[in-house]
Amino acid sequence: MPLLAEAKYDEYLEKITAIRDKVKSKHLRAIAELNRTAALTGKKEYATAVEILKELAPRVKKMPSVEMVRRLNLCLNYFYLKEYKEAETLYKDSEALFRKYKENAFYKKHFTILDLFMDFCYYGKKEGLAERIQEARRMYSEKQLQEDFEYLEELLEEGKENLQEDTKSDI
Repeated sequence: MPLLAEAKYDEYLEKITAIRDKVKSKHLRAIAELNRTAALTGKKEYATAVEILKELAPRVKKMPSVEMVRRLNLCLNYFYLKEYKEAETLYKDSEALFRKYKENAFYKKHFTILDLFMDFCYYGKKEGLAERIQEARRMYSEKQLQEDFEYLEELLEEGKENLQEDTKSDI
């Protein structure tokens, strides 16, 4: 994980791909493939990550924690691709599974990001969002999460600009 945390995505991909190709267990291969998608997301190769995450579905469905991570990552990648309807459909379909892990210390930060995305992109809850992003920013300092917060702030700013443009055109 230090390679991911240090944003050394190419090196991480090389090592995790070697592990995937070496292990005999189909479950471990599936987990290694899932881990590859984290690096692809970090490299902003969202479409590639989405394809792999979709292909993994039948291979990980009997491993609840792995399936949860697959769905969580897929939702986040959909947001980056601005495929909000797919994200919303998957999120709603995953709520029962997500509930089991939402308070887990390791996953909580990722669910915080996902919930911010859902509130803004799907529910349109802009009120207090900037403050919530800042609060989450202070809690979670990892580079990738900081990039997620920056992206959310950009979306929020775009939303304000679009609202101002709409107001001007109404005058």
